Amino acid sequence: MPFHRLVALRLSEWISYFLTVVPPRSRRSFLELLCGCLVSPEGWVTRALSSISLRCHWTTYYKLLERESLRTQALAIAQVRWILQSLPRLLIVEMVIDDTMVLRHSTKAPGAAIRFDHSHKHNRPSYVLAQNWVGLALTLRTRSGKAISFPIRLRLVPSTGNIHKLKIAGALLRAFIPHIPVPVRLLTDAWFMRRRLLLPLLRQHGQFIGQVRKDTVLLQDPPPKTSKRGRPRIYGDKYTPEEMAALPTETVSLHVYGKWQKVRLQSIIANARFMKGHPVRAVWSAIYDEKHRRWSPTRLYLASETHLTASEIVSLYSNRWQIEPIFHNLKRWWGINNLWQQKRTVLERWMQIRCIAWSMVQLLAETLAEDFPMAAIAPWRIATPVTAGLMAQWLHLQFLRVPFWKGFDPKSGKFQCPTPAFWADADDPPCKKAA
Repeated sequence: MPFHRLVALRLSEWISYFLTVVPPRSRRSFLELLCGCLVSPEGWVTRALSSISLRCHWTTYYKLLERESLRTQALAIAQVRWILQSLPRLLIVEMVIDDTMVLRHSTKAPGAAIRFDHSHKHNRPSYVLAQNWVGLALTLRTRSGKAISFPIRLRLVPSTGNIHKLKIAGALLRAFIPHIPVPVRLLTDAWFMRRRLLLPLLRQHGQFIGQVRKDTVLLQDPPPKTSKRGRPRIYGDKYTPEEMAALPTETVSLHVYGKWQKVRLQSIIANARFMKGHPVRAVWSAIYDEKHRRWSPTRLYLASETHLTASEIVSLYSNRWQIEPIFHNLKRWWGINNLWQQKRTVLERWMQIRCIAWSMVQLLAETLAEDFPMAAIAPWRIATPVTAGLMAQWLHLQFLRVPFWKGFDPKSGKFQCPTPAFWADADDPPCKKAA
């Protein structure tokens, strides 16, 4: 079957699935917004609408975004179920929570406030006017063993303090873990390694791997109960720096952060004081810099799964970095910087639609990579893998100005991707003919 027919078949099946969580009267307008996001690489609603052939006036689509009947959370839950159904059966699902900032020039933008910039860039002040987004991503292993992440939900932090970031992160975990049928492992950085977030996760039968401060208090097992009067000790003695430095060291070669690197490891099973004495495996890790011929600063990771080895913990934690390219792509190529809605709920709803569209592009690039006409589209990249960005460019070229609304059947509620005019009399798109 030609490649463009495979793409149309997959899009028809996937979009029909999401239409089931949309109210019937809003389904045709919703699929136009979603298809506009697939075709347009920019964040403005008007740019997405101008990329397709519209059925109604543009105000109709803005009213749909402002309507409370289109539930953002229902769309995000449907996205999780769709991803898990589309990929092979998994033994465990890795979730990543992180936050990112989007610079703004106006204080009228929802959630805009003066915030501390942790990136420490040389050409940027320490405090900037920005919006702060807390994002939840799903990291899965493909058939080839590569880790791929999908943006599931991004929520805007209010402009009154950072304590809301932990509340938002906890709400995201409580909302999505019940809809995942396999065990969940949370990967997070040091800012979100807090007791109020991790202890509820453990009660939901989830696990975590995260980086913490090097001076985090680690305790030994409490001594056995004796016949002496008084309450027994809850915590054991604290591990001293001398005891930690005397731990056995191993040097291994691991494929982390996109390449093979030499890693120095030390590990021990201890009780974390900030987790009320919960047992964890602590791993001290340092990566050798081949360019400068020196070891990086030692980092400390904690994992609730004490049966994992130090090498496995470092390899698994490296998957957390997958959320950084997601933020980069959503900002630069999918237009978070261009989003401008006056209400926080409307802004999050439009962002959710864009996250679903980006996930569809990623899944197309992963499942149809073998059939992608690389020789006709980008012959200079024949030896390289098919990326989501290349797939997005192909969609923009092939589906520009297509009337997607004609493919919706209101009686059955199904969507059939319409055929562009230049596909009607040919089995191959024009780019393949030219080649």
